[in-house]
Amino acid sequence: MLLALLFAILRLPSLFEPYWYGDEGIYLTLGQGIRHGLLLYQQIHDNKPPTLYYLAAISHNVFFFRLMLSLVMIPTIYFFHRLSKKFLNDRLAYFSTFIFMLLTSIPFIEGTIANAEVFMLLPTILAFFLFYKNYSNSKSINSLIVGGLLLGFAFTIKVPVAVEFALLCLWLLIFSAAKIKKIIIFSLAFVFPSFLYLIYFSIRGALMPFLVAALLQNFGYLSSWATGTHQASASSGGLVSRGLIMLFSWLFYYFLYVKKIIKKDLLFVLAWFTATIFGALLSGRPYPHYLIEVLPPLCLLIFMLRQSIITITLTLSLFVYSLFHFKFYFYPVFSYYQNFYSYSLGIKSLPQYRQYFGQEMNDIYQISEEIKSESSPSDRIFVWGDQSFIYPLSDRLPSTKYIVAYHIIDFDARDSTLQQLESITPKIIVYYSQPSRPYPSLDSFISNYYYLIDQVGQAYIYKLRQ
Repeated sequence: MLLALLFAILRLPSLFEPYWYGDEGIYLTLGQGIRHGLLLYQQIHDNKPPTLYYLAAISHNVFFFRLMLSLVMIPTIYFFHRLSKKFLNDRLAYFSTFIFMLLTSIPFIEGTIANAEVFMLLPTILAFFLFYKNYSNSKSINSLIVGGLLLGFAFTIKVPVAVEFALLCLWLLIFSAAKIKKIIIFSLAFVFPSFLYLIYFSIRGALMPFLVAALLQNFGYLSSWATGTHQASASSGGLVSRGLIMLFSWLFYYFLYVKKIIKKDLLFVLAWFTATIFGALLSGRPYPHYLIEVLPPLCLLIFMLRQSIITITLTLSLFVYSLFHFKFYFYPVFSYYQNFYSYSLGIKSLPQYRQYFGQEMNDIYQISEEIKSESSPSDRIFVWGDQSFIYPLSDRLPSTKYIVAYHIIDFDARDSTLQQLESITPKIIVYYSQPSRPYPSLDSFISNYYYLIDQVGQAYIYKLRQ
């Protein structure tokens, strides 16, 4: 009961945050487009698997998106507790669940943001629970099918779960009877959710955009942080070396198991933890929400320390080294809750509350209100900048496939974007001056067809000439 109360208290502020988080703005913009009949990947773009965008389409706005996430986290925490009791006694399982609940309910590593990593926790944890409970049972086919489907569904939310799928296939190969049959069944179940999407986008005539954006484009994305381009291969970003470290770690843990230095339970959690570290480091980016994937095995491992202090300490040291090496950053916690409850008690005004999330927050809301007053709901708009949340906040669809400036730059889409602007002319253009991202053809387009109606902060608001 106390755990449930703390969960509610910690998550309540997240439901009332303004539109400030860029990725959520992208998800909600794509969801908005889906609701209005735009075809995902072909007419409106982002480079993640599709399920998250359909969840955003159901949510409509940031409040319901966050509410959906909070509701999903209730069974997530419950099944994590069930899973933890497979490896820990009741007392330690409770403490492990408490740490898991705490870290996924505060902003420290973006546990309250509606990101793919948080949504994929439920199907992943439930899949691991069913798998470890039944993998050695000769009659476990149904559990393998359900577990494979769950992991496959998680894959349609975020790609790195494929590493965990590979680990479970390897586990079946080593430790299960009728291993080949089980691996085939498990694998077919895993690919089935993606296969359904493949059929859907094939029927809609968007098979290649789906394959490129949701799957193939991610290889370039994995190396783009290190290389500065989406055109580089995945191997050029250090991915191969990290993969070799993961495989070496698995061999080392298995050697310890064979020598009876560690037990099978600890082998499983260590291997899972190493797989999630690899998944969190796939792109080499220091975004804290990537660490959400690591939490389930981490929260188990720290309470299994007595089983093998040296092995677990070395593994945790590898994790801590990764945090420093990739320069992960974290969000403040105390000031976040202080800001919300100061606003709730009337100590802070609404503009002061919003400004905590960014200096331009109040400008964004003013811009969105001005867009509403200067256009009709059927009008399209275009934002030359990375302020994706202007689209859902103003309840206006974008004129172009790419909705943020960094996508237009990364995918070298200036020419195609201008063609779309000429084809579906936006009523309003919000223009952020970006000297490092010159776009002379857009400047000419605005000069020829638009006039300036306002400047709000750093944003220039242009309206189409009649």
